[in-house]
Amino acid sequence: MLEIISCSRRTDIPAFYYDWLQESLKNKYVMVKNPYNKSTYMVNLAPERVHSICLWSKSFTNVLKNPGYLSLYNLYFQFTITGYSKFLEPNVVDTNEVVKQMEQLAERYSPQQINWRFDPIILSIKGEQSPTPDNFERARLNMFEALCRDISSFGVNRCTISFLCLYKKVEQRMKASKFTYLIPSQQQQIELVSQLVEIADKYGTTIYTCTSPIIEGVPGVKKGHCIDGAYLEELFGKRASHAKDAGQRKGCGCTRSRDIGAYSGQSCGHGCLYCYAR
Repeated sequence: MLEIISCSRRTDIPAFYYDWLQESLKNKYVMVKNPYNKSTYMVNLAPERVHSICLWSKSFTNVLKNPGYLSLYNLYFQFTITGYSKFLEPNVVDTNEVVKQMEQLAERYSPQQINWRFDPIILSIKGEQSPTPDNFERARLNMFEALCRDISSFGVNRCTISFLCLYKKVEQRMKASKFTYLIPSQQQQIELVSQLVEIADKYGTTIYTCTSPIIEGVPGVKKGHCIDGAYLEELFGKRASHAKDAGQRKGCGCTRSRDIGAYSGQSCGHGCLYCYAR
């Protein structure tokens, strides 16, 4: 069975380690260090051994400029566009620019090869480009609608959402930055997601979520699989693993893949305040 390659949940390789990626594809293998037990193992990247590569990023400028060895592979794009302010995402490319990138990717490849990630959802004033101080949710809804309108016009109709997961180090970083935000109750989450679904329906977009039973219970939301062997088979043919990825969080629906990124030595340059990998 052919392998699905994840590139990468651990850092933004397309934006910051693209030369390394191209060199690894040229060599047809990469040595990866397990982030937990520190053991090192080889991942075979020979095109005939790879079903598809899932690229995770907030900017695909490098891919658009020079696909290079990626041209030899089936590609799936997890493209995060949130529209937050520079306070939350200090080094992320301008929102209008990344929306243009999305359009170019859809034209070069296909809209079905792109999943738009509008996550994590953080309700605040300082985190918004156009804040609504009297109603934190309204600013997020406004941004979602603006993005959904544009992105759906490119034919991209899959969107993954989640609320901020407050890992201890993230919470400490937020506090040190004097960042004030609303932690929504379960009922507030349900009400906000219901409004997101209403907007998404207007533009023919389906909302997915992962490891969030609360959101999954909202009518119109589907349980997501960020890496979905069955869907990738539909897109590209050939067999891919449908087995659950045992290395992910409890409740995660992702199927098996090999992640080739690293937390250590490949730090992400976006500097997002909320990032779990920092």
